[in-house]
Amino acid sequence: MDENKQHWMSAGLERFKNLEDKIFQVAEEVKTTRKEAEDLRGENGRLNEQLNANIKEKEVLAGEVGKLTQECAKLYGENDDLKKRIAVMRQTETETLEALAQFEKEREELRDRVEKTLKLLDSLDAR
Repeated sequence: MDENKQHWMSAGLERFKNLEDKIFQVAEEVKTTRKEAEDLRGENGRLNEQLNANIKEKEVLAGEVGKLTQECAKLYGENDDLKKRIAVMRQTETETLEALAQFEKEREELRDRVEKTLKLLDSLDAR
């Protein structure tokens, strides 16, 4: 019976040792998991700070985009006004050139008439 008792004690000690090893292993895994959880909380905090900073930056950029959009609309309006003014100036230039051409034509006709008159006066003086 001693042998049987010793066998059971040996087996019991072996089981206890295995159980003890598993407990130590679980304890180490719990420590590792807690450390990872703490690291993840820290990373989560940093990411939340970064997210808040990005949100603020987005709001600032949205404001700037709004201002630039208004400025673009103003510039487009000014561009349209300039195009209208240029069209009016071109029309005025065309009208002025046409009037100038008419004056040139009238001046040439008047010049021809004056030359004919002078020739006529010269021929009358010659007689």
